[in-house]
Amino acid sequence: MNTTKATKARRFLEELKGNVDAWYAGRIDYDAFNVRQRSTWDAIRAAGPTVEERVLRGLRDRLPSARPANHEGRA
Repeated sequence: MNTTKATKARRFLEELKGNVDAWYAGRIDYDAFNVRQRSTWDAIRAAGPTVEERVLRGLRDRLPSARPANHEGRA
């Protein structure tokens, strides 16, 4: 694993999350959010396909499961 690319991907994931958090907290408006997200994604793509794939994988890994939780012990 290339540590530099992994570090870049982690930094981009933190930046994306920070943008979302700032918008939800009301620290930025939607227009500023869009500008920040576009800038971050442009930088992700400029970093190359390996970094972009790591970012996308990181985002997918944070998504909830597509299967509903089974809280009653039934299949």
